[in-house]
Parts: sequence; structure tokens; C-alpha cells
Amino acid sequence: MYSDEVIERVSRVHQLLIERGVTLATSESCTGGRIADLITEVAGASKFFRGSVVAYHEDVKREVLGVKEKTIRQKGVVSEDTALQMARGVKELLRSHVGVSTTGNLGPQALEGKEVGLVYIGIALGDKVYTKKLLLKGNREENKLMASLEALEFLIEKLEETL
Repeated sequence: MYSDEVIERVSRVHQLLIERGVTLATSESCTGGRIADLITEVAGASKFFRGSVVAYHEDVKREVLGVKEKTIRQKGVVSEDTALQMARGVKELLRSHVGVSTTGNLGPQALEGKEVGLVYIGIALGDKVYTKKLLLKGNREENKLMASLEALEFLIEKLEETL
């Protein structure tokens, strides 16, 4: 289903997490579980992958992941702060070493006055948090895959830098 290049990237995530002995959890909004799907596409994910929360509705972001109502009201669900709180929230909820999150607007219309293709990736790694902002230009399906792959690439980068 996925290209060799995609499988290589996923395999690199597996390798880094297993070598470092750390676990992973994901919380996904705009990617709708695609990161979890990619992670489990390669055998051996059970060695490190704790699970995923698809927090598509803002109630789930608040009630399950602990995103603050004030953050959603002031910054919106498509924001750096929401991505950070989602990453921290899933890391704590699923008791993992690393939490990765995505939140964004894949279209077809603007959301919260934010343009189509705007995505934030959050990573909670130990006691540190990181974010990355993307502005994707494909269609909805292309953007969903690209955001997921960018999240994996960002995870690889942070694992290589910090662990």
C-alpha cells in the first residue's frame, strides 16, 4: 500500500525507538489515525507503540487529552499550543516516553479563519516539547499523508538530536 520510501522512513522510526528503549503514543486530529497506521504497517511496532487517540472533535481534545478550554477558545484547535497539549496529553494518558500529535485544517474550507493546509505537529519527549508548522498545498488526501510523513520525519529528527 505504501511506497518503499515511506516504509523506509517508518522502519527508521522503529529502529530509533527500539534502540533507545522508548515507547511512543500518538494523538491525531487532522491525520485521522494515519500516523498510527503507518507505524503499524511495519512488523514489530508492539515493541514500542503504546497506542493512539484520534481526537477529531474538540471535546475529545479537552476531555481525553487535557487540552485547555482557554487554549481552544483563544488560540483555536488549529494552533501550536493545541498541538503541544495534545502531545503531552497522549504521552501522559498512555504512559509513553514520547507523544506525537497533529492538528490542522486539511480543507476544503478555511477553519477558524486559518487557511487550508495549515498543520501543527507536536512532540513531547521527556520533559521537553517541540512543534513544527506546515503549510501543505496538496488535496485533502495528499495533505493527510504528507502531514503524517512530516510528523514521522520530525520525530526522527528529535530522537536523533536528543536521545
